[in-house]
Amino acid sequence: MNYSSEVAVAIRRTPRESLSEALSKLLAPPTPKGAIDRVIIKPSIYNPHFAGNTSSDLVGALISLFKFLAPVLVVESDNPLRSAEDAFQQSSFHALEGKTTTLVNLSKSDLAPVKMAGHLFETKPMPTLLTGSRMLINAATLKVNPGVTVIGASMKNLFGLLPEVDKSIYHDRIDDALVDLLQAFRPDLTVVDLTEIAVGQRETGQVAKVGGVVVGTDPVAVDTFCCDLVGIDPFEVPYIVKAYELGLGEALIDRIMVRGTEYQKQKILDILKDQLPPRK
Repeated sequence: MNYSSEVAVAIRRTPRESLSEALSKLLAPPTPKGAIDRVIIKPSIYNPHFAGNTSSDLVGALISLFKFLAPVLVVESDNPLRSAEDAFQQSSFHALEGKTTTLVNLSKSDLAPVKMAGHLFETKPMPTLLTGSRMLINAATLKVNPGVTVIGASMKNLFGLLPEVDKSIYHDRIDDALVDLLQAFRPDLTVVDLTEIAVGQRETGQVAKVGGVVVGTDPVAVDTFCCDLVGIDPFEVPYIVKAYELGLGEALIDRIMVRGTEYQKQKILDILKDQLPPRK
């Protein structure tokens, strides 16, 4: 079999241990393209009171691993339910701020027009800090049937890069928006936090407690693997299909090399089998 992409999975005692092990398994580890002056980490903190937010422990582990490259910016935008500052505070992200790390509200950042691919946006005012000499790490979570999309994982987390407070105006064309964002702001590293997987509407608080992480440099492959984990056909997810058809990543699971011990992969599957509701 000729593999076109790779992802690595690990499940250990802590997010830090899981992340370190998973990254060590990648044959093509993430490396910046040239000199950079900042590392940007985009977690998922939709609402601290709902399920499905990136753990501060995982983001802290990412900071520890990559802060030697350049100062770290942990970024999030406002939404109608909370400000980015409230999300950081209520999710304990404020404890991560220090000499090498700054928490940034994208909704209050300087904006400049960015040329997009045109699926939804031709040109879009976006935070200037997202452009230029930077390394972008997408630190997402996994959500099953969250409402707006079939699955929420790494590509869906890019939606939070939009600086508008009310992003629901783009929900009707969210698949086009996500593909535009992926092409304009493709992450150098994609991480999906499997500490807890949100199941259904996030406000219900229903989660499958898994632990571990999935990592890769191909965000489409990472999302495809996450679909496979929870029994969803990636070709049921329109934004994955669009990205695959545009050549932005791999969506055929048998062309993705999954790196990690068979025991760890099976452990994740066994946990999910016990905790996820059956697919209709």
